[in-house]
Amino acid sequence: MPPPPFDPNRAKGDPFLGGLFDPTPVAKAKPAAPAPPAAFAATPAAGDEPKPSAGAPPAAAPARAPAKPAELSVTDFSDLITRTLEEGMRGQFRVHGEIANLSKRNHWYFSIKDAKSVLSCVMWQSDVARTTHQPREGDAVVVTGRIAHYGPQGRTQLVASRVEPFGVGALELEFQRLVAELRALGYFDEDRKRALPAMPRRIAVVTSAAGAALQDVLRTARDRCPMVDFLVVDVRVQGAGAADEVARALDALGRRHRALAIDAVVVTRGGGSREDLWAFNERVVAEAAYRLPIPLVAAIGHEVDTSVIELVADCRASTPTQAVMKLLPDLAEVRARLERTARDLRNAMRWSLEARRKEVDAFADAPELASPELRIAGARERLAQLGRRLERATGDAIRAERRTLERLAPCVARANPSARLASARATLAATAPRLARAITQRLAAARSTLDHAGARLAASGPEQTLARGYAIVVGADGRVVRDAAAVAPGDRLAITLARGAVDARAESTRPAGDTPSDPRDRR
Repeated sequence: MPPPPFDPNRAKGDPFLGGLFDPTPVAKAKPAAPAPPAAFAATPAAGDEPKPSAGAPPAAAPARAPAKPAELSVTDFSDLITRTLEEGMRGQFRVHGEIANLSKRNHWYFSIKDAKSVLSCVMWQSDVARTTHQPREGDAVVVTGRIAHYGPQGRTQLVASRVEPFGVGALELEFQRLVAELRALGYFDEDRKRALPAMPRRIAVVTSAAGAALQDVLRTARDRCPMVDFLVVDVRVQGAGAADEVARALDALGRRHRALAIDAVVVTRGGGSREDLWAFNERVVAEAAYRLPIPLVAAIGHEVDTSVIELVADCRASTPTQAVMKLLPDLAEVRARLERTARDLRNAMRWSLEARRKEVDAFADAPELASPELRIAGARERLAQLGRRLERATGDAIRAERRTLERLAPCVARANPSARLASARATLAATAPRLARAITQRLAAARSTLDHAGARLAASGPEQTLARGYAIVVGADGRVVRDAAAVAPGDRLAITLARGAVDARAESTRPAGDTPSDPRDRR
């Protein structure tokens, strides 16, 4: 039964996918993540002016509260926040946490976080130029800077002047531990990874149906190879329970890939922080990817992001678009390749025909074919030579035998002349007919070979063609005429027929393909 038409809105609960998602959770305990770094610690840097203790920063001197709250514009209120922060939290703070959402351009934009809170940070280009530490996503760092409020975006952030390493973040430690464990188990071995199908019929996409990654996949597939069908499996791609959903989807696709006619699976989602992508670093997802019996392509996050499922997958793609490009051939490129192949075949056929035509022309110009009588005469001469050599050899053999008999005759006469002589005469009498028959048979076989060769030569010569009504036309220059364009009206022509020849003069010529007219019409 052919698969149903493509429907990108399919999700769990579709009747066609009944039972795709097992309601029971995957029976694998998720390893407990190590405790993340401690909460933010705000301690003054050396040389900074003293600050209040952590927990309740000092506020500005209280003003007399008006009887009625003042009405402020957004800008005025934002300026009030800025002044309050600058007056109440003066000087430098040192805050440690884990790097997230790092963006390195001329300025650095990032966040530092712990288990409960996130703080936006910015480091201006002048401070970036002086720093010696190049932080990465997931690093635990100590950020030194001052607090500020950016009114146009309503963002309170730490303006960093220095970033120093604190250690590896909790998520990064868990990632490294799981990678080392799975590598030791052979989950990442190249020899277990399958080749991608050359021309898949249907591809399952495990992702969020509301995400931009799915739209990138479908748009690229539509432009690249629109005849391939896609089955979309809607799952959560971040947050609590996302890993279990992805694992159940992969297990269900593995069990039913033949019934659903699925040739490959793509697991994908867009970019995000390490926390957003963490569902694809869970062991339960890695094990489901390892069990999947069909090729798996994983494209998680951006190109700089690396997740555990990408290491287990048969192929890793840096983006959802690249995942589709790895799986689907480019239809335009396939057409171009077929056209090139057809053109090469036509050229090869044309060159082969041209070579064969030259060989035929070379055979046609051979003197043996032009005059088969010469070949027959040569064969007869060779046969006559063989006959003479055979006669000489036979005579020599008889004479040698006679000499032998003459040499042995005295011995025979002395021993038993009459008996030996009678025996010799009997042997000679028996040998002579056999020798004569052998000579006759040899001459008959030679004559048969000569006649057969003559018949083959005559069949391949022009006489058979002339006998069927064709003629050989020779011009005044003695050359065979093959093209009417080589003859001018009035030229003398010698026409050889099967029996006899005709001398003629050309009255007119016609190009190839022109239907000959009735000679009577020329009168």
